[in-house]
Amino acid sequence: MFREFYDHCKNNAYWQPNQKLLLAISGGVDSMVLLELMRKAAQKDCLKLIVAHVDHRLRLESVEEALYLSEYCQQKGISYYSKVWEEVDKSKNTEARARNFRYTFFSEIMEQENISTLLTAHHSDDQAETILMKLVRGSALSNLVGIRARRPFGGGELIRPFLIFSKEQLEQFAKQSGIVYFEDRSNQSDTYLRNRMRHQVIPILKQENPNFLQHITDFSEQLTLADELIQSVIEPKYERWVKKTAEGWACQLSELRREERSVQLFFLIFFFQRTIVSQGVLISQAQLQQLLKLLNQPAPQLMMDIEQGWQIVKEYNVVHLKKNQLNYKEGPFFLCENEQVFLSENEWLGLETTEEKIQQPETIKNWSEHSLLISGQTRLPLTIRHRKNGDRISMTPDLTKRVNRIFIDQKVPNLLRDQAWIILSAQDQIIWVPLFVNSYLSIPKETDKILYRLLYKIKE
Repeated sequence: MFREFYDHCKNNAYWQPNQKLLLAISGGVDSMVLLELMRKAAQKDCLKLIVAHVDHRLRLESVEEALYLSEYCQQKGISYYSKVWEEVDKSKNTEARARNFRYTFFSEIMEQENISTLLTAHHSDDQAETILMKLVRGSALSNLVGIRARRPFGGGELIRPFLIFSKEQLEQFAKQSGIVYFEDRSNQSDTYLRNRMRHQVIPILKQENPNFLQHITDFSEQLTLADELIQSVIEPKYERWVKKTAEGWACQLSELRREERSVQLFFLIFFFQRTIVSQGVLISQAQLQQLLKLLNQPAPQLMMDIEQGWQIVKEYNVVHLKKNQLNYKEGPFFLCENEQVFLSENEWLGLETTEEKIQQPETIKNWSEHSLLISGQTRLPLTIRHRKNGDRISMTPDLTKRVNRIFIDQKVPNLLRDQAWIILSAQDQIIWVPLFVNSYLSIPKETDKILYRLLYKIKE
């Protein structure tokens, strides 16, 4: 078995002579076989091995197992790191939280010891369990790839050299070699889906076809290659169409709409994986299908809630992925000369005289600025509020226009319409809608004396 293992690792260049490697060792049969084989490989290639062990304290025996590993590594001259998972409540989402704790610990050691490679003992049975679990739960093709033999991790890479072996092969080798290992009693419980797959489903599939694990391995490799092909097509489109914004991401729709449905689907999957999936937001197949319909509908403005406050907002030829943020202030605000106000976290308004500039807060110095000159014909204080039904603005001495009509003509998204500010004189006449339109009333006549400058600044 060692020869097959060693040749496989060398053919795939999993390490170079004299390299320092980190081994994730739990004390179970899989990882103890990995430790034994790597000890032999280390002798051939002058490798320096470092063992990392996590005591999850989920079983009474875990303390004894950690002590054995520590003493074993000391006898063999192997550097040893261990850490205890000390959270009080370990009853909820145990598997995922424990895994996150382990890999964070491994990453810390890699950085501390300047190690570029972590090896774990995942085998072909683990691969089968993982793929079947994802099929049962429903998963995108890119996630169905399963356990990759190598992937980026902790500033280096994570390698699983045992995917060519079955659990049975590892157990037979351990028995023949007299390797000491520990059984985790929790692996016998069918509480977890993985254990139910391991005990109830996979044995039946192996009976149906003794080559089942090899077929799973071949299937996983095909999925990996298919995913690489899809990404080579989708990634350039993503780079061309998607831009990061202050609120999230914006994607141009005009070209996406012209693509085949297959490209649209895989683009959306890629888009979410690059943006919010990494933040723990889950996107279901049903949501993807719903979103495909939404993007291809002729309606210029549509919205769809995802989860954790994220929304897809379609606004004409752009789709925005952003948090649902309704924290802007409602107003109204009132402004006299040399006064200023923060309208929201990202907006500021000030009224300065032509003789004296207003002292602006340091935080807004680099924000985008828009201004309006105001004559003495405009009475103070100014009122600043959001739009109301029936708001009209004077475009000429004889023509007024509904503010909402102006928004429609400019194709202003509904959310921006609701957030826009209306600035009125003391006579209750609209003089300015910052970023969109100003009234003819705000245009000074030749005989008017300019008294004020209204400043609107926004963080973009």
